[in-house]
Amino acid sequence: MSAIRRTGQIEGIPKPTGPWNWSVGWNGLVFVSGVRGIDLQTGQPADGDERRLELIFEHLRRILDHAGSSLRSVMVSTVYVTDMVRLRPLVNDAYVTAFGDDLPTRTIIEVVGLNQNDSIEIEVIAAQTAGR
Repeated sequence: MSAIRRTGQIEGIPKPTGPWNWSVGWNGLVFVSGVRGIDLQTGQPADGDERRLELIFEHLRRILDHAGSSLRSVMVSTVYVTDMVRLRPLVNDAYVTAFGDDLPTRTIIEVVGLNQNDSIEIEVIAAQTAGR
């Protein structure tokens, strides 16, 4: 049985704002907690949904890289948005930019609210890269 690897703090990623880890790796899989577009300088959601999405994918890249994976290895994603009509097209564009032809499965859910009055949060499950 593989050891479980938990990672809470990663350089260049906002510290978790509660009792959780950014990623948990087990048996060749990486489970990543919900990531939001938090500005490292302010600790708050970045201004504008496009910028928030850019930061989400920057943060995801760093978390996955630290865990021995990458965006190309993401298999499953769940997106939480506070306004489906306004945000779904932006999320679609961000997915094409971030994943290209390596699109994961995706569920997008409209929620009443997110932490810090944010608008978008994405969690993923990825495979670890071979040899890591």
